[in-house]
Amino acid sequence: MRYLEYVREALDALMRNKTRSFLTLLGMVIGVAAVDAVYGLSVGAAKAINASFLSGSDPSLVVYVDPKQADPDAARLSYRDADLVAANSGDAIVRVVPFYSYFLASQSSRYVNARNGNKKVAALAFSWQADDPGLELLAGSGFSADEVASGAHVALISQDLAIHLYGSEQRAIGRTLTVNGSRFEIAGVPDPNDGTGGKGYFGGSYYFILPYTTFHAFAPGSIDGLLIWTQSAQTEDAARVATLATLTHAHGAYAKYRIDSIREQLLQQQKIINVIAVSLTAIGAISLLVAGIGIMNIMLVAVTERTREIGIRKSIGARRGEIVAQFLTEAGFLSLIGGAAGLLLGIGAIALAQDALERTLGPIAIPWSTVVIYAFLFSLGVGLTFGVYPAARASRLDPVEALRA
Repeated sequence: MRYLEYVREALDALMRNKTRSFLTLLGMVIGVAAVDAVYGLSVGAAKAINASFLSGSDPSLVVYVDPKQADPDAARLSYRDADLVAANSGDAIVRVVPFYSYFLASQSSRYVNARNGNKKVAALAFSWQADDPGLELLAGSGFSADEVASGAHVALISQDLAIHLYGSEQRAIGRTLTVNGSRFEIAGVPDPNDGTGGKGYFGGSYYFILPYTTFHAFAPGSIDGLLIWTQSAQTEDAARVATLATLTHAHGAYAKYRIDSIREQLLQQQKIINVIAVSLTAIGAISLLVAGIGIMNIMLVAVTERTREIGIRKSIGARRGEIVAQFLTEAGFLSLIGGAAGLLLGIGAIALAQDALERTLGPIAIPWSTVVIYAFLFSLGVGLTFGVYPAARASRLDPVEALRA
């Protein structure tokens, strides 16, 4: 009951000085919001990056022709190189898929005329795999394993291309797209707001995607690279060595290739996120320090204003510990109110940033329970730490001198 009375008195003290209390709380609100938002998003993003790699949907290695070599044309990759690498890798590699992409040396050949009746537009062409969970769709469906295996004449087209040629995404599904005399049935429309299906990934507004087997027949010749799925992270080095040995044997000792690790790229992204998280957490920590100093200041003012009250309490038998408990309760209560407001602000910031991060990293699981617990601990810790000195000062007041104040 005594501590409940301390809480009531703390609330009364805050309400007597609303403006002063509000200004003191601002630092706590900003600090808790910053720390919680950064912690929640960084942990969620790190888990999303790990889940993306461990899911097995993304390739482990990507092989390109090294453009810095003396004769890049002599090292051009062909469709059969995928079978050669898979056959000579032992158990290190699970699957090898050739791909065609606008971004590389052969980009000029990937511009084609796509048309529907009298409507036509220059578009970019890409290849894709079957049943890829990373490709979000606005309408229709992706490529099935049977369609990829048989080299079916099916295509995915961009939202802008669907609207330009057919009027809408839904009207495009099941219709025919004519490209350089070849006809393809439209199976789906990728979501432009998705990290994979977005314009930034494919490089333009007008593009279409074919199964890589279909692309081989549609545009015979060199490919732009190889996607390699390995057994595990531990077999990446063995897969890299086997791939280089196979390609060097097939194209000659002077052929040079670049092999990028998706896992290393994801780890690099995670390091960048961690650096940003540490930097923003430091900013939040400074805000908490400022908030703590503000709480100490307002509690020292409260001690000065209530000197006579403290003298009366001590003269009728209040012990030093009870005076300390009273002022620590007020400091803790003040910081908890700021922490609660900061938690709400942090949750709002996480919700806004989560959508943007999910477009790049996929679904992000925010550790909400830990975020709430940290907000409570930070708030209470700051309040009690910076409330100790004012509480101790109040408890050391001489009752006679306090009554004369």
